[in-house]
Amino acid sequence: MRGARSYTRVQHMPTKLPRIAVTKDAELAAALAVVRGQFEGVAEARIVRDLAIRGAEALAADEARRHELTERLIAWSTDPNSSMDREALRTVRDTAWRR
Repeated sequence: MRGARSYTRVQHMPTKLPRIAVTKDAELAAALAVVRGQFEGVAEARIVRDLAIRGAEALAADEARRHELTERLIAWSTDPNSSMDREALRTVRDTAWRR
């Protein structure tokens, strides 16, 4: 763009990767305040990046754990030798509404 003025003194971009703008609203400010002591001297943008990565890892681990527990429940509930009271399950509808 001819005649456009750059307001930055940086002559090159530090990365070619796309950037993500994150608004520092009240919730984000509060979250940053909670963890700031664990990130002494670290820029807030780096803290947000690190927390996003840790959060994604935690969510993936939670999902893996849920899947593992679901598989264990399926195995237990379909094992004829498990401690599940199948007779109680068969009659729960009848006994649950009885007074």
